[in-house]
Amino acid sequence: SVSIISSVAALRSTTTPTIMKVTPLFHSPHRLLVGDAPLVGVLDLPSSASNHERPPIRLFFPATTVSPKPRRVKQARYFVNNRVSYVLQGFAHIALARHTTKLYKFVVRPLMWMVSLFFPVRFLKIPDTALVTTKKDDSPVRYAPLNNNSNKSKSQSLIMFSHGLTGTGEENALFCTALAKRGYVVACIHHRDGSSSRVPMPDGTCKFYEHLPYGDDYSPNHRLEQVSFRAKEFLYATKWLLGEEQGGDDYDHPILQQIRPKLDEKKVIASGFSYGSTTCSLAATVEKNRFQCAVFLDGWFHVDYSSKGYLYNFPPEAFGEDWPNGANNGNERSHVIENKEGLTIPSIFINSAQFEGYEKLYAATTTLANNINSHNKHDSTIPESKLHVIPNTKHQNFCDVGFWLPKVLLRRLGKLLALGDADVLEASENILDLTLKFLKQF
Repeated sequence: SVSIISSVAALRSTTTPTIMKVTPLFHSPHRLLVGDAPLVGVLDLPSSASNHERPPIRLFFPATTVSPKPRRVKQARYFVNNRVSYVLQGFAHIALARHTTKLYKFVVRPLMWMVSLFFPVRFLKIPDTALVTTKKDDSPVRYAPLNNNSNKSKSQSLIMFSHGLTGTGEENALFCTALAKRGYVVACIHHRDGSSSRVPMPDGTCKFYEHLPYGDDYSPNHRLEQVSFRAKEFLYATKWLLGEEQGGDDYDHPILQQIRPKLDEKKVIASGFSYGSTTCSLAATVEKNRFQCAVFLDGWFHVDYSSKGYLYNFPPEAFGEDWPNGANNGNERSHVIENKEGLTIPSIFINSAQFEGYEKLYAATTTLANNINSHNKHDSTIPESKLHVIPNTKHQNFCDVGFWLPKVLLRRLGKLLALGDADVLEASENILDLTLKFLKQF
């Protein structure tokens, strides 16, 4: 028995314990959310029946807790009110069947509801966030400005963000949260022009994505008028947050009362993804002194429907160009604007490798950046506008999709979801780092 005990003791002393390395099921966004803000407050401002002009806004802001009871602080979800089924039904209307058909009502809609019960993003929360309820006297957090002049009024930068075609204003929550973690107030708009998969309207109904006619019925008016509507919403929401426009049930929300006096109207930044880049470039062209600079994520700056004779830079106004022939009933422009030089504010263009591969689109993006630099070349104080391409990325690498699904599904569905071969987290870090480096110049 002594020899057995000795052998066991010797075995224990020479055996190295095996440590099981557990691979996370999801890509963790924590590395993106590094900043001085203790928390990021998230305030959802739905459409208001008393103010039809303001679109729904999701507001991200640097925050700190006011309650000694941490249990009151609830993390924000990726979708407003965790409405996974609502969003999936909108995308199903685009990809599977129109929402007015019997197939949609009796098959697709119930199916999307069932899928939503187990859809992974339903169970995920945005790290380091605190959801602010619409109950005006029950906020668990308060606005906490980070800049050195926090005691000075008019010192807070505001980033206005516009979503892409078929989006909902919720697909870029991590990008907005990361910016707010570093001290910016970010307002993400949910457009109501028919370009979103589905959006709540002020009267309590919802509006689905509007499928545009193709073939002989195609007209360039559709997208040109649509982006004009989006730009108007973008500008109105900007003015509403600054206090230049008023109205609506949420205008005097306590969080807005804390933030609004600090906002510097000279430090407003236009930003957007894809169609959102088109939108904010038009807004910044129409009101050229409204925005300090612009951040364009994989922007859509060219329309190519050459088979029907339509080939133009988009939006034409940002390039200082007229609308294409056949648009707007022969009128040259959609707006009577003073700025006929096109977009002139310093901008950063961050593109996917996928969009770099579209020759005419990439050429238009390059042209827009060069136009801005040409306009500002005599003022050395204005930062240069640059175009960057993130290697091995596709369009959806600029959204949160890669963080919504388990890694095993991403490997199988990456091409279907328009995700490139680049690591999801590294691509997001590169996009964020380029953005922050650009913004630090202002």
